[in-house]
Amino acid sequence: MLAGSSTTKEFVARISGALAAAGRSGIRVTAGTGACDLETQQIASRAFKDDLSLSPGDAGPRHLEGAPRPVEPGRADGLSRLCYFLDGVQTTHEIGRIGPIPIIVTNVAAAVVNRCDHRFSRMVVEGLPAVVRAVILPLDIDDERAKALRDLLLAESFVALGYEEAPRTANLILSSTEHASPPDPADYVGMKEKAFGRARSLRERLEAELLRRWEGDDRILNSEDWIAVDGQLPWAETPSPRAVGLIKSVARPEFEGEDITTLLELAQGMRTTSFVPGWQLRRATTDQRCSWYVRLWPPQRGADALGSLIRVEAPLDTKPEEVDEITRWILAERAPLAKPDPRWSAMIYPIYHVEKILKPLVQGSERAYSKLERQLAAPVMGRN
Repeated sequence: MLAGSSTTKEFVARISGALAAAGRSGIRVTAGTGACDLETQQIASRAFKDDLSLSPGDAGPRHLEGAPRPVEPGRADGLSRLCYFLDGVQTTHEIGRIGPIPIIVTNVAAAVVNRCDHRFSRMVVEGLPAVVRAVILPLDIDDERAKALRDLLLAESFVALGYEEAPRTANLILSSTEHASPPDPADYVGMKEKAFGRARSLRERLEAELLRRWEGDDRILNSEDWIAVDGQLPWAETPSPRAVGLIKSVARPEFEGEDITTLLELAQGMRTTSFVPGWQLRRATTDQRCSWYVRLWPPQRGADALGSLIRVEAPLDTKPEEVDEITRWILAERAPLAKPDPRWSAMIYPIYHVEKILKPLVQGSERAYSKLERQLAAPVMGRN
């Protein structure tokens, strides 16, 4: 077991102790309904948040190769310098409420996998937990009950983690309202949305730490291997020169007007010209990436014209000929198919492999959470 790791059973036992103490102190905690799965509830909105691209009225991208057009990257020869693959997964549940305040728990796992001689092996990273588990509360809404539960969790050996910190232990307390405008204390839905966002940021911090450790590994420094990251590349003062981000969801394309036709009609195996997304231009001058779109497969039956498109991120100074080369690597990674994942047409197989080994680490906790719900439903849990 890696440093700071724990089991779901231990995690739930500590929460149970804090909830029992809350009940004895008069804080009424209402049971959830079947460990409400926020991942399922948020699936529609996530499709538009996975790619923070153009919104109506926003300034467009800065094009790096002239006007948008389709580009033939050259014939893929089956060779790829993508030898490492990074991905993370999470499950997020509502286990109960204090009045309208949701009590959210999340399980997060991430890993870097190396492919060598057609075999995959998980990269060992010392000092990081295999799985991170956290309780998420809106601690900035000036509700003493939420703060009291936080203190009781601290007494159960949970550790408070700030928004900018990378997790280095397993059982955490997170504030969903840190660095955010606090929602109305009665806004149950708004607080759940912020909690889901905080769970996602926890996963992103863990992934960013893994990428930082990968970059500092002596084996990497002395090689020419690259890493493919599922999703956007983590922000860094000095972006990795050998990392590419693969964004599977192209929900809001950067192109607009007549240029959108170029993207919608992009043929299989072709890329677009490169650009810097408009939202990156607005956000920070030090966090800009070279991006381009690639169509991995023809549009699939039942999918729209954006299906099988991915957006690729690479260092800002990536030259057009390097964009072509990276595109050929990505096209070489299409085989074998990432099936049976329903997103297979916009996913390379190694990323699918990483998800497949991570999901069992965070799934299957519903039975443990049901025990908490039964505890919360008991009269001993307190009165207002």
